[in-house]
Amino acid sequence: MRNIIYGEYKILIDEGLFFGRGVFETILWKDRPIFLNEHLERLKKSMEKIGLLPLEEKNLKEYLDKLYIKNKGVKITVTPLNIIITEREINYKEEDYNRGMKLTISQVRRNSTSRLCYIKSNCYIENLIEKENAKKIGYDDVIFLNENGYVTETSSANIFFVKNKCMFTPKTEDGLLAGIIRDEIIKNCKVEQKSITIEDLKEAEEIIVTNSLMGVMHISEIDNIKYSNNRVSHMLNEKFKLWENSYRF
Repeated sequence: MRNIIYGEYKILIDEGLFFGRGVFETILWKDRPIFLNEHLERLKKSMEKIGLLPLEEKNLKEYLDKLYIKNKGVKITVTPLNIIITEREINYKEEDYNRGMKLTISQVRRNSTSRLCYIKSNCYIENLIEKENAKKIGYDDVIFLNENGYVTETSSANIFFVKNKCMFTPKTEDGLLAGIIRDEIIKNCKVEQKSITIEDLKEAEEIIVTNSLMGVMHISEIDNIKYSNNRVSHMLNEKFKLWENSYRF
């Protein structure tokens, strides 16, 4: 059985520390965790992909059920010997949704053949560095392209764009993490998954990014190209509130 840790840091040294053999999920926790089952299912699949022993799901759920957490982002990290539960403030404010986010194209390329593209691995430093570098030059985040020049995702969110009343998102095989909110949008809306180029984004009427903490955010700028439309992102955020209120845990 793994060492479950919350509120203290008596972590057992293992390959998670030495080699980054670990995976994580970040969950929106209101009164209860939102989409917990979906997050745990993805966590288990990620663990399988990097050779971790199965998750002690019953023990973890019982442990989570005893925690008093409200309106936080909760991160569950699993390594060979540890399950580490941490919480943080949700930093997305109303003004962020009104303003939208500004993105720039990263010079770093994602390798669509790498298994790390498809899981939330502890090997996350490239995402952090690229986002930090973007902030230094006045942007909120980066867009990663793959080795073929196709759009994949930002450092922490999935991407959609709208054109001619149709919605599109990069296909998973191009090298991206299939996010929980991305999946919900695909299930509940008509979305075409395809390989997407920078030209597609330049010609888009609206661009949207999604993750479990922010929900849905519109993009106001990509490398000096302005986007003023946020109609679909507003509509999706209203839907997201209904989805999260269903408390599917």
